[in-house]
Amino acid sequence: MKIQNTNLVKIQNTALKLLVLTVLATAVTLLGATDASAALNFTRSTGMFGITQNQTARLNVMRDDPFFHDNPFLRVELSFIDGEGNILSQKVYDIEPGKAAFLDLKGRDIMAQSGIRAQMRAVVKFVGTPDTRQLDNCIPTLEVFDTQSGETRFLLPVVQKVQKVGN
Repeated sequence: MKIQNTNLVKIQNTALKLLVLTVLATAVTLLGATDASAALNFTRSTGMFGITQNQTARLNVMRDDPFFHDNPFLRVELSFIDGEGNILSQKVYDIEPGKAAFLDLKGRDIMAQSGIRAQMRAVVKFVGTPDTRQLDNCIPTLEVFDTQSGETRFLLPVVQKVQKVGN
């Protein structure tokens, strides 16, 4: 009887140790993943600008990084945001070296019934970027053009504000 109780206690102790190790490993993994993803999000933003009903805003980003071909994709989130912080349009792209992506927002699609001009800002968010040196070779621009004729009204580099998002 005593041998069976000793074996049962050993089995219970082993099971308890495995449970504690599993809980600790899970906690460390989750905390590490949260910290890593928060530390790797960077944004570039314009100031506020306006478009009319007959104009289109285009946010472009080009990846011109000849030294990072071993990292095939750079994930970016392109957004247009109004003065209240509402997302007007947003799309995520995986951009290969030497390639580009863009997001268009037509004035007629967001114009209020009584408004003749919509105010917004453009934001490029670099998501999960493992090597921040890649950001130096990623070139965002903002263009506003006439929707009918395609004539450019203005073109801006999107580098006015660079900030780290997260802790």
